[in-house]
Amino acid sequence: MKNPKTSNLQNAGSQNESAGPTAPQSLYLCYFDAEGSAIRQSFGCTGTQSHENDPGGIISDCLRHAIGRLNEHSRNMAVINSNEPESSVEMVEYKGIKRSYLVDRFPLLKMPEGGMLLSIRDVSAIFSVAGTDTSKDSGIGAGADPAADVFFVIDNKGDLTFLSPSVEMLTGYPVNELIGNPAIGISDPKAVETIASLKSAFSILIGKTGLSAADLRPLHYKLAFTRKDGAQRWVEISASPFTNASGEFHGIHGMIRDITDRKVKQDQIKTTLEHERELSEGKSRYISTVSHEFRTPLSIIYSNLQLLEKYRFELDQETIHDAFELSRMAVKSLLRLLDKVTIIDASGKGKLDFKPSEVKLGVICRKIVDEVNELEFVPDRIVLSIEDEDSVVWIDENLFRHIFINLLQNALNYSEKKQKVTFTIKQDTSGFVTFVVADQGIGIPEQDRQFIFEPFYRAGNSRQFKGSGLGLAVVNECLSLHKGRIFLDSEPGQGSTFTVILPIDINE
Repeated sequence: MKNPKTSNLQNAGSQNESAGPTAPQSLYLCYFDAEGSAIRQSFGCTGTQSHENDPGGIISDCLRHAIGRLNEHSRNMAVINSNEPESSVEMVEYKGIKRSYLVDRFPLLKMPEGGMLLSIRDVSAIFSVAGTDTSKDSGIGAGADPAADVFFVIDNKGDLTFLSPSVEMLTGYPVNELIGNPAIGISDPKAVETIASLKSAFSILIGKTGLSAADLRPLHYKLAFTRKDGAQRWVEISASPFTNASGEFHGIHGMIRDITDRKVKQDQIKTTLEHERELSEGKSRYISTVSHEFRTPLSIIYSNLQLLEKYRFELDQETIHDAFELSRMAVKSLLRLLDKVTIIDASGKGKLDFKPSEVKLGVICRKIVDEVNELEFVPDRIVLSIEDEDSVVWIDENLFRHIFINLLQNALNYSEKKQKVTFTIKQDTSGFVTFVVADQGIGIPEQDRQFIFEPFYRAGNSRQFKGSGLGLAVVNECLSLHKGRIFLDSEPGQGSTFTVILPIDINE
């Protein structure tokens, strides 16, 4: 015998099917009191106050017909009286179309007034792949699917009174453990805050009568939790209030759905988009920086060529020499910039050549100082101090040059022209050489220090100085191939000290 209070669902006005914008739902929930009378129903966790009609045609004709067939009063009462849950998969034919429905009946043991929760869910998509076995065991199997929904009921005191058995498949905890301690596995502060928000949203309804449609609207939350086996999962909670026969707030019911796979895919898409955005910004910075850095030396070369072309017979030898010298320095500046870009590009592709050989420390360090001095309008600003001029190190001479040319040029560039820069080299007995480049310049703000070795990054107080933002990135890449380390000690307005430690022989 069908429940007379709900059997007319199968005949509810189908003309409303297209009246509302809501898509047809494939889930039906209904609460019954201890006498087997329906007191509350919802479709796809969208609560409806009336149990007499399908509001707005939100369920399909197939599901409406199935509800009329599967909502059997005798089976409902058997579950209520035995306090034993029942699960099965039933086949229902409507207009020549056969569909499979997972039917679950759960006794509400913790509710003072007793009763039962009936769940009917269209699982045809599952059985179209897995087969059409409609035995009771197959129903339990479908309910045990890791993606199966978990149904819950919270009374008007805020106590969890019902959880469907599928919660054990989701969390690893049996129902009896979670009923007593529903917060098991929820330790993330955001998840705790979400649970508090859920309780707060419905607490204002306690004792209220004549609840409006806005009061009964479902709310949706997402939170992370830890399974009993330690695995991290994500769920979506859809919850809505329900009322007793007098229209008073009686509690919260809802559904918990595992969305871990969806969340992982969303995070992957987000990460990919973020990476693409960073690449795009990097390319923009690259174009802007390189264009700016090329413009100055090219302008110097061009203006000197114009000067020589127009006045070559009127200029004295000193002016001509200066014009050529300025052009030569501009060309060297361009070549250095190209070297930096080439190193960063090769390193990013894993194709940066590393060809170490034995080199006298004193010889190469003096060459580097001379090379840097050539590009300075104020010469001899670098104070070189080497403990052992004749010591031999195993290095890639080209990459070593890039490390200290960039460090020295930065020290000079971000210091006043009258200030000296010290370059000190010491060798210890443990097989390492320490290089210290110190200046008294503008320093580096603390908030910028973690980013200064990234390509194109420039500290906030350095924008008025020329520079490409590539120098320290080049230093970092060249050091990594030498198995070296670099440390920074800086104070804004007082200067910076870079300490580089390299092994004497990287093969040891």
